[in-house]
Amino acid sequence: MTAVMKDAAKEIKRTKRIELLIIPGKTLGPFRLGSSLWDIIQFLRERPLFFPSVELKYGQLDPLRSSFIVCLPYNGINLWFDGSLQRLTAIECSDPSKVKLVYQNSDVSSSRTIPTFLLIYKCFGPTYLGEFKADQNIYILNYPGLSFTFPIPQKYNHLYTNSTELPLEFPDGTTPIASKMYLFHSQNSNWETASPPPISKTLAEINGGKSTKYGKLGRRELEVVVAKPSHGVKLYFPSLTSQHQRQPTPSPSTSSTPNIVPTTTTSSPSSSSSKQGKDNNDNMNETSALSSYQEVEILLRVTALQDILADLGKPSRVFYKEEDKMKIHSVADDGVAMGKMGKLDSMIGLTNSEGDDDRDLSSMNNATDYFLNYFHLGMDILVDGTEHVCKKIILHGNIPGHYDFQRYKRCPFKLVFPKELVNGQQNPNKLLVDVESDPDEDQVPAHIVTANMKITTIQQRIPWKSSNKITSKPTDETQLEQQKPVILTRGPNEQNPFGSTYLTGYSEGIVMEVMKNGYVPTVVLF
Repeated sequence: MTAVMKDAAKEIKRTKRIELLIIPGKTLGPFRLGSSLWDIIQFLRERPLFFPSVELKYGQLDPLRSSFIVCLPYNGINLWFDGSLQRLTAIECSDPSKVKLVYQNSDVSSSRTIPTFLLIYKCFGPTYLGEFKADQNIYILNYPGLSFTFPIPQKYNHLYTNSTELPLEFPDGTTPIASKMYLFHSQNSNWETASPPPISKTLAEINGGKSTKYGKLGRRELEVVVAKPSHGVKLYFPSLTSQHQRQPTPSPSTSSTPNIVPTTTTSSPSSSSSKQGKDNNDNMNETSALSSYQEVEILLRVTALQDILADLGKPSRVFYKEEDKMKIHSVADDGVAMGKMGKLDSMIGLTNSEGDDDRDLSSMNNATDYFLNYFHLGMDILVDGTEHVCKKIILHGNIPGHYDFQRYKRCPFKLVFPKELVNGQQNPNKLLVDVESDPDEDQVPAHIVTANMKITTIQQRIPWKSSNKITSKPTDETQLEQQKPVILTRGPNEQNPFGSTYLTGYSEGIVMEVMKNGYVPTVVLF
């Protein structure tokens, strides 16, 4: 046996067998339906003894339109996440022999218990007739929020085709043994088409918890961030109680909370439209049952540091921006300052946010700007070092394949743009149709951009022309439309195998980082 094989054997031996309590339609051990991808991976990272191997599977070209799968091969568990919401939709126990499963103080599977059909039927009680899939040679026994699959020998397939009998025992005296178990939200008919539980209710329950691990009590989970370039953002935190709440106030530019928030609770784009409609109605009902949303507003060049800390609590980290790597682009060839577009430096400054720089804010004795990193909210706030007010706001999409993936939780932002142009003319972008867009995008008002959209769709909805003058100087209108983007490279190839991204922006107050697949992982408001 080689040294590598010996080390692997020792590692497997050290791996502890985990015990998972089954609560159908809700949780399997520590894994709760509706939990974020960021929280789950953080949990797994902190427990390498129990979860020695973690694999993430996703679609590289279009990661938000298909499911993410977090595989735990040593534990025989696969965690399925909605690609758009990055919320846990289903839990697959692909090998019950690798874990201990417990339901109401009874062992379902363990080192001494085999999950036979009869055992599961007695443990969970009577249920409807299962589904037999002859092409896969499996029998599926369904309970609300829970399913078990049992392999059926091909020679006995004829016994269960169009039959009302349960496969309690085969003619040769053997019995079916569960090969897989699936846990999903009970409102779904099966795990394959499962969507997360109503997001508003789930987030409200998390916000109502007493854990002090991160963030401010009652404001740990966002449902939506409504952002306006050059203005600021509004953050909506679901809550189950009406105490200490401020009711959201409708405004002409951002509709009231009931109109904005439910659109973030739609199911995965890969689901059928009829199923999406049903899930949306369920989520709307759950949302209307909430007492209120806690609303926090952060305004550019207005909101003070003290107010930010009071509303959001202590940041995960403070990073002081010691250098201005984009200063070279802030002056044009003729020596004239380029104004707002020179503020692309905020994107570069964040590349160093991994470093530990946790100096006390009260000890600040110079004019260095500093970032407040709120990893659990998926956002950063740049504070002016002199006036100590909000200078820029950075929103993170947590898209796989990006350099910052899993450093920030996915920020569910919505960018709201003026419905009409400044001169009063109708926005011509309303007439454009993106043939490659998702059907759900057609339901989003033309002046709103969501975190799920690609740059081609976003550019059609922004009512301004890009004024990214730090690129090659155009000599005519044709070149103006084809100016080269600013390339952003973070770390050497061995640290960043996904390659570079590019920046594009508008002088009206927004800069976006764009990946090669067209998604926007980072948005800067200034």
